[in-house]
Amino acid sequence: MKAPQHSTKATVGASAARDFASRPESVSEVRAFTRDALAGLDLAVDDVVLCVTELATNAVRHGTQHEGTFHLNILVDRAKLRAECHDSGSKRPTLLAPSDADEGGRGLLLVQVLTSRWGVVSRPSGKCVWFEIDGDTSVLQGRLRGGRGDS
Repeated sequence: MKAPQHSTKATVGASAARDFASRPESVSEVRAFTRDALAGLDLAVDDVVLCVTELATNAVRHGTQHEGTFHLNILVDRAKLRAECHDSGSKRPTLLAPSDADEGGRGLLLVQVLTSRWGVVSRPSGKCVWFEIDGDTSVLQGRLRGGRGDS
């Protein structure tokens, strides 16, 4: 089996990966990166973008130091899409039960509802928060807009 190749575009059997600065402005960059990486794939891109946005927001707010970075990796294989957000924080995110009056605390609830599964893996230098969306991605065999998008 061939090892996945890294790119800024995701194709079946490949991944798109990038580091982002730990600052609020990076969340919009994450959204644009995800949309671009998944352009041309027959997926619920809006759901993926929303879930990746939640992971990135948590990384910026709780997972990295102000001048640090976090890493986003999006993998597509024949059976699923997997997104991973790696940061340097050791605090594990928790699923909250916010009241109607609470202004926040719903991010991981959205991830739980929109994905097949999600979780957290501790690493020596922090953690990885991930989610997976199941589906037959074999229909994604066609090339993405502009080919593989290697940069």
